[in-house]
Amino acid sequence: MTQITDRITQLTDWSKHAQEQVQSAIAKDQEDLAAAIEQVQRETEQRAEQLRREGAEQKAVAAASLEEARNKWQEHVATVKSHLQERKGELDVKRAELKADDAEGYASFAIDYAGSAILEAEYAALEAVRARTEAEALASR
Repeated sequence: MTQITDRITQLTDWSKHAQEQVQSAIAKDQEDLAAAIEQVQRETEQRAEQLRREGAEQKAVAAASLEEARNKWQEHVATVKSHLQERKGELDVKRAELKADDAEGYASFAIDYAGSAILEAEYAALEAVRARTEAEALASR
């Protein structure tokens, strides 16, 4: 904001200077007036050249700024793509882990089932032994 205020003050100073030069020129003779006009023309050309240089500098700064923004955007896109690949990799890992968890769960269930079947077989075998023993005891009486 201070820069804008300074620029307006500068504009006011230029305006006052121009007013003084014109008032002074009214009082001068033709030769002095011609010299004053040449002086103002040189200052105008210098100012125009300065504005062209500043414009070129600003254009270069803007181009550099645009290039920087473009590079940052490309970096951002590359980062997002990289994160997506990582996430895809993470999802692949998670899928594999879920598949492994399911397989381990099924194996655990099958082992439990087989364990129950073994206990059931043991129970059945013991019942068969007891039944046979009772049958033989009854037969021998």
